[in-house]
Amino acid sequence: MLNWIFEGIVDWVSGIVTSLMDAVSGLFLDALGTDMTAMEEYFPFVGKAFSILQYLAWTLLFLITVWQLFRAFGGPITEAENPLTLIARSALFALLIGFAKPIFLFVLQLARAPYTALMDVTMSREDFTFAGIESMLKSGLKTLLANASVVGLILIIILMIALGWNYFKLLLEVVERYVLVGTLCYTSPLAYSMGASKATGQVFKSWCRMVGSQLLLLVLNVWFLRAFNSSVGRYIGGGAGLSNGQGSIFLWLFCAIAFLKIAQKFDSYLASIGLNVAQTGSGLGMELLVATRLIAGAGRGFRSAGGMMGGRTPSGGGGGFMSGFTDSFRGNSYVRDAVIKSGSHMGAGGPIGFVGRLFGGIAARHGQELNAHSISSVATKPPSSSGSIDGSIADRSIRNYFTALKGENLSGTKISGGHIETKHTSPDGKETALNFYSADQYERPTGASSVITAADGSRWYQTASGAGAAAFYTTPHYTGGTGEAGAIEAMFPGVGDVTLRTVSDGVLEASSPSGNTLWYSGNHFAEPSAPHSTIHASDGSHWYAIEQSGAVPAFEKADGADSYNAALFKTYIPGYEGSVSSVNTDLRSEEGRIEVKHEDGSGTMFYDSSFYATPHGTSFQTYEDVNGHSWYAIDGKASVERVPVYEHGKAVYDGERLKTKSVESIRYQGAPSRYEAPQKLDYSAAKQPIKKP
Repeated sequence: MLNWIFEGIVDWVSGIVTSLMDAVSGLFLDALGTDMTAMEEYFPFVGKAFSILQYLAWTLLFLITVWQLFRAFGGPITEAENPLTLIARSALFALLIGFAKPIFLFVLQLARAPYTALMDVTMSREDFTFAGIESMLKSGLKTLLANASVVGLILIIILMIALGWNYFKLLLEVVERYVLVGTLCYTSPLAYSMGASKATGQVFKSWCRMVGSQLLLLVLNVWFLRAFNSSVGRYIGGGAGLSNGQGSIFLWLFCAIAFLKIAQKFDSYLASIGLNVAQTGSGLGMELLVATRLIAGAGRGFRSAGGMMGGRTPSGGGGGFMSGFTDSFRGNSYVRDAVIKSGSHMGAGGPIGFVGRLFGGIAARHGQELNAHSISSVATKPPSSSGSIDGSIADRSIRNYFTALKGENLSGTKISGGHIETKHTSPDGKETALNFYSADQYERPTGASSVITAADGSRWYQTASGAGAAAFYTTPHYTGGTGEAGAIEAMFPGVGDVTLRTVSDGVLEASSPSGNTLWYSGNHFAEPSAPHSTIHASDGSHWYAIEQSGAVPAFEKADGADSYNAALFKTYIPGYEGSVSSVNTDLRSEEGRIEVKHEDGSGTMFYDSSFYATPHGTSFQTYEDVNGHSWYAIDGKASVERVPVYEHGKAVYDGERLKTKSVESIRYQGAPSRYEAPQKLDYSAAKQPIKKP
């Protein structure tokens, strides 16, 4: 059991160490060359402040020159410099201050040749990963310590940590040396200000020696790192043995660690032979302090975890291990903590949390996504405490929260408390602005919207605006068959005995025993002016059911059918007591009008109330047909009109005069206005809903 525990610890530690070494291997030498690109991009202030240091250098040069000239008045007792020489040197160094940066960059170009040459040397075994070290150590230690497996595992941990720690210390030295060269470059005007006078000239000479020494170290950085990498590649590829048959795992490992330590301290070796090298790197006391603080932080974290395993959380509440530990130590929480803006952290605090967020940020920049739990921790909170997440990680991750967006092209995503926004681009290039509002924090939006359920079970109102918005308000497909009754009841609870047929986007035809009518989706059409009822669907959408029109009888158009049509009309509208001599069969039934004529040549026009609004400005009466449907009746007087004579579709002229004839007609005082067809919604913009109190 003890061996199994130690093996698990070894695998965990080795995995972390080798993964970290692999993650940073090769990055530094490529990024930190012999130019100031990284220096200017990581520290943009130094470039902008360079001109200020130039002016400061000119000021110092002027003050030093004036002081030395003032000393010349003292004669021989002051050991003053020759005034003419002093002025000439001051003029020269004033010019050098103006060209300080180009001069330094030229010197860097001289160091580029050996730097590039060392980088271009090819090795046969440099294509490797540090993960091979751990397996080689295990294999060698099993041979040497077959009967002391626990001791061997402990040795593996110690050796792996020692190797990884010294490798990272060398990388830190490499970065410090590069930054020091950059600092010398951008502060070079101050060095030139010291060169005019003999009294301060030694400062300038020391600076020049330091620049040369640091450039030498910059080139040697490549030599040391590539030499170490080649050693690792040789060890993994060919074992730790030497050509003379000697050597072992321990010898190679001690040599590798010693090589790393020499590389770290090489600046002090150069200083001991007289080169003016600035010594970088932290001392042993600082390393121990950092290690102690990390161990203390880890101890607090494990004590908290132990408390949760014992049935209590760090705050003292109940909940047990899974209620607190999984939230504080799940890896995706640190990715979320690394990218959130102005929000609280989910992961552990202290050193462990700091390291977790550091690597969470690296993971986010390399394509990691947030899971639904991490998104929910922001989206379901009030805006005052939620913070926000945006950028490419939000574009990638929002699909994990709203699964309906899987595979869609999204951009400009921003996740905040109660509100999520993104932009969708369809394959044909149409762009749609999507907004999601938490149903717990907002009232339902006016206009087009739908209700969707997120991965955490929360409900959200979705609005869409733009060229492709209609695609996000789908119309259910019905064929009109009787086998769809269950699907209709699930979509429209309580509608009763009705069959539906999809006519077009946002339009359904409903058939029931009382007749047919059209339903218009509130996500596609504005509320109609015609009489209608509102039907609420189970997905939160609403539909406008236009009031059913009157079923006009089929009047006969044959000659001699006037009596039949009059009797049929009386049967259809039994409440009408006026006499009817005939019915105008030229009117189409879909127009919603019926005209009857009387014996005296007058007439009455009946208007279907589902087609026409209540008449204004004229007298009318209201009648019901046999189905209980309302009609507006407006009386008209007999009239004679002169109308043009037409033959073969053309007006007939008598010379230049239009030929007319007298025609009996019926004149009405007015007519009601017809209801407009439901209007398509404008998706150019969506209104933000009202926030709940």
